[in-house]
Amino acid sequence: MTPEDRRAVFSHRKIAAIVKGMTQEDGTDLPITGKSLGEAILFVSEQAATDASNVHIIYGEHGSLSYTDCLSIYREYGAELRSELT
Repeated sequence: MTPEDRRAVFSHRKIAAIVKGMTQEDGTDLPITGKSLGEAILFVSEQAATDASNVHIIYGEHGSLSYTDCLSIYREYGAELRSELT
């Protein structure tokens, strides 16, 4: 992900997002809704590491972020995202 890509995603941090790829103990998908894109990036980067290979975020009309995309954005903007939530 380029710096421009990360900056573009960060600028959309307040729009609604869905975290997908998390599974329940029985193996069924457990989508997580009700989070902004910024909150979803924090969640995936800080808390979803146990099942990270399948986790991704859907946002906007066609936006999608992989786990590694989230980590890339988190490394650059994590402190700002966290400060906006407190």
